[in-house]
Amino acid sequence: MLLEIKNLEVFFKSSQGTVKAVNKVNINTRDGMTTAIVGESGSGKSVTSLAIMGLIDKSSLEKISGEINFEGKNLLEFSEEELRKIRGKEISMIFQEPMTSLNPALKIGYQMSEVYRTHFNMDKKTAKEKSIEMIKKVEIDRAEDIYNLYPHELSGGMRQRVMIAMALSASPKLLIADEATTALDVTIQREVLELMKKLKEDMNTSIIFITHDLGVVSDIADYVNVMYAGKIVERARAVDIFNEPLHPYTKGLIKAIPTVYKKKDELYTIRGSVPNPINLPDCCYFCDRCDEKMKICEEKVPEEIDINGHKVSCFLYR
Repeated sequence: MLLEIKNLEVFFKSSQGTVKAVNKVNINTRDGMTTAIVGESGSGKSVTSLAIMGLIDKSSLEKISGEINFEGKNLLEFSEEELRKIRGKEISMIFQEPMTSLNPALKIGYQMSEVYRTHFNMDKKTAKEKSIEMIKKVEIDRAEDIYNLYPHELSGGMRQRVMIAMALSASPKLLIADEATTALDVTIQREVLELMKKLKEDMNTSIIFITHDLGVVSDIADYVNVMYAGKIVERARAVDIFNEPLHPYTKGLIKAIPTVYKKKDELYTIRGSVPNPINLPDCCYFCDRCDEKMKICEEKVPEEIDINGHKVSCFLYR
């Protein structure tokens, strides 16, 4: 197992109470596998990714516990110096908005070369050659010219490709893509997804793909984790999630995907909204929005059930 997250909890302090951003989450991924984490905004997806990278803001942190085992070693026990050696080399991350992720005051070439200089102690000339080679790998024309430009001189799609090039520069074993295609238009989104799939095969890199868009997930993921209000409510192979979703929330997400094959007067939406993560109730977090709610759903939190490898937290399958 490349990455194994066990009972991860990330709680934050607030003036109103404890914010349970991530609540006893279990996620696994293997070598060469693309694992998706899907859910609405505020479900805890990005906090999970930041916990893996060791980038949680500790000033407001109340509690972080559980295990994040990367190649058998618990990253939560690593010092900041040990984590710095892993970030960018063993585990890399692509953020949602490349314009805020890239330093606007530094040229693309300087920012890309920094990866090679930091992790491989390369001289300036060799680092430049490697950077230009990587820019070409992400299918950007005029790589030498791009190397000498500032981020604002590139389009959104090109900036995202540069971010992918930077993330994969050190051939990491794990790439975390946090809403990496959300800010792009549909055509560029498709190109970036195809590029990520190609690079994954070429470099044998595992991917954790974080998104709210199940339509994107169907195109890239091998395994899917559906996250709701800080918990994983369903996890299974992508083909099983789409062919036979079990949790009412997953069913709602799939039903809400727009399709050109069926004429609809209006798009389906899941009624209500995600509950406030402060002082969550001791019951099913989805019950107020669920069309299949039972009395027991209002009385306690459902435990995860394994149905032939398809795991779901729902009282419908007791």
